Amino acid sequence: MHVISLEQHMNVPSPTRAQTAWLTLRYGMFVSFGMNTFAGCSWGDGRVPAANFDPTHLDTDQWMEVAAEAGMKYAVLTAKHHDGFCLWPTRHTEYCVRNSPGRPDVVGRFAESCRKAGIRAGLYYSLWDRNFPNYEDDAAYCDLMFAQIEELLTQYGDVIELWFDGAWDKDHPTRTWQFDETWERERTPGYSRGERWRWRELYEMIHRLQPDCLVVNNTSSDRPGAIKYLPVDIRTSEHFNFIYRGRRVDTRMDPVFIDEQGGKNWIAMEYCTSLNPEWFFIEGRYYPHPSALAIADWLRTARNAGGNLLLNVGPDKQGSIPEYHRPFLRDAAHLSM
Repeated sequence: MHVISLEQHMNVPSPTRAQTAWLTLRYGMFVSFGMNTFAGCSWGDGRVPAANFDPTHLDTDQWMEVAAEAGMKYAVLTAKHHDGFCLWPTRHTEYCVRNSPGRPDVVGRFAESCRKAGIRAGLYYSLWDRNFPNYEDDAAYCDLMFAQIEELLTQYGDVIELWFDGAWDKDHPTRTWQFDETWERERTPGYSRGERWRWRELYEMIHRLQPDCLVVNNTSSDRPGAIKYLPVDIRTSEHFNFIYRGRRVDTRMDPVFIDEQGGKNWIAMEYCTSLNPEWFFIEGRYYPHPSALAIADWLRTARNAGGNLLLNVGPDKQGSIPEYHRPFLRDAAHLSM
């Protein structure tokens, strides 16, 4: 029998108090909603006028009603996607709801609906911004980004997690999401580890404003369960049974990651996938809907792996989650018990 010494045991990292509390939530709703909903695309280019964002019957209470029925305990809203359009009236860009019909503060309504439903609120923020004119000026863009993150963390109450995406645009030499392992081994010129985002400073600012807010930085889809770089609190595994370039890509299960100083870090796992393949609702799109049994299996897979499931449901152009999702989610909740 192999006996673990006290020294070895003490050297094994464990979840933080905030990570442990987050893991008890188990199941969350990803809410992909924004200008892409109205442009009919997955990744907008930042050129669609702000006036085109016009949900005629925005109903964030209905979102949380659907989430609660499904047994979800937290929700994450796309406050800003790659197109740069902001779902709150930020003071730092004109490309936001402040210049849309009715000027709806979607983030504010979402946060209030979460509070009323007893669901924890999280926010998605794209690091990549295809609208900001000085995006390639890292100093200017970081000033914008830091100011907007401060708005989100000081105006809308507690935020359970901040879900960052799109970092590959300045991290990868190719500026595409696909990752090449030689970049890490050989430190190819042009490969960045978050320096252009002032990542460590951003991480520290987030925890100064909200100590229990967990930080996610989405890896490329071809690296499920991995991390881009430290510090982060949660890692992602995007989709299930992922096939890439003709091979199955398995999720990394080991939660321990070594930082550049040799320290060991325990990073929580969040599986995420979508009921609609484009993440955002696209009017008139044909697609097969995952069965209740498939959804229940996703939830069990995440639980068995010691992680949470964040399941995306895209509201439609009126501002409600399509009712056809509801029976699938409700039945899956019963099947997964």
